[in-house]
Amino acid sequence: MLMLTHTYLLQTYLGKESTESGNLDIYVYNIVPDLLTIHPDINSNQTHGINRTLKIPSEYPGAAYVMFHLLLDDLAHYGHICRDCQEVFDPNSQGFSYLKGRSLIKPLLQLYKEVHKDISYNEAAYRSHLIIEMLYDLVIMTHINAAKTIELLAEAINYTVENKMYEFVRTIEWLYNVKEIQIQEVMKGASFYITKERMERIMTIEERIKLYANKFGTKINYNGMKDLFMQASVLLAKDSDFFLRQSAQTIKEYGWLPPPR
Repeated sequence: MLMLTHTYLLQTYLGKESTESGNLDIYVYNIVPDLLTIHPDINSNQTHGINRTLKIPSEYPGAAYVMFHLLLDDLAHYGHICRDCQEVFDPNSQGFSYLKGRSLIKPLLQLYKEVHKDISYNEAAYRSHLIIEMLYDLVIMTHINAAKTIELLAEAINYTVENKMYEFVRTIEWLYNVKEIQIQEVMKGASFYITKERMERIMTIEERIKLYANKFGTKINYNGMKDLFMQASVLLAKDSDFFLRQSAQTIKEYGWLPPPR
C-alpha cells in the first residue's frame, strides 16, 4: 500500500492522541520501508525484509512503527502476517492486493499484446497488484480528507526534520544498517516531495497512471490503461475501507502495541 493508506490506518488505530505535535515522527517511521527507497542505493527488498519477530530495544521506540507498516504490507501481499519470512513474490498470493488485482491480469496482458510488447503472467500479476495499491488511497479519499491525513503526513515530515533527526537517524541506522548520509538524503528528498500541495495533486486516476508509466514505461495504450484503472477503482469501491478495518483487527490480535515514548 502507498504512504497515505499506511498513515490513515495508523491514525485510526491509535486515535486522536497520536496527532499531538510531540508524536508526529511516528508517522515518518511508519512510512520508512517505502521512504528509504527514495535513495538509489536502497531497494524495497532491503526495507521490507525485517524479521517480524525482531525484538526492538527501548532506546529505539520508533522502530515499532516501521514494524506496523510491515504488518499491513504482509496482509496486503500475503493475506497473513509473515512472522519470520522474507519478501517472496508469489503470483498466486492470497493477499488483498493480489486477490483484487487478479481480474486485471488478462486485460493487462492484452494491452501489452496490442503494442507488441509481451510481458509474462507473473509480471502482469505483479503489476496488477501495484495498480490496486496505487488506487486504494483514492478509493478511501473521503476518509483521508476527513482525517486530514495529507496535512498530517506533510507536517510529520517537517517536524521530524526540524526536531527529531538525531533520534530518527540513530533508529534507522540500527534497524537497517544504512549510513547517516543516506538517511539525510532521503529526508531531504521527502521534504521536497511530500508536501500537502504535491500529495493533493497526485490524488487523481490520471496522476496514478503517470505513476505507473514512470515505473514501467509508457509504451501502452493510454485509453486502455485508463479503462483498466477505472475498472480497478470500481472493484475496490465495493469494499471501500473494509480491508483496513479487517487489517486493524488482525494487527491488534497479533499483539502490536505502540511503545512507551
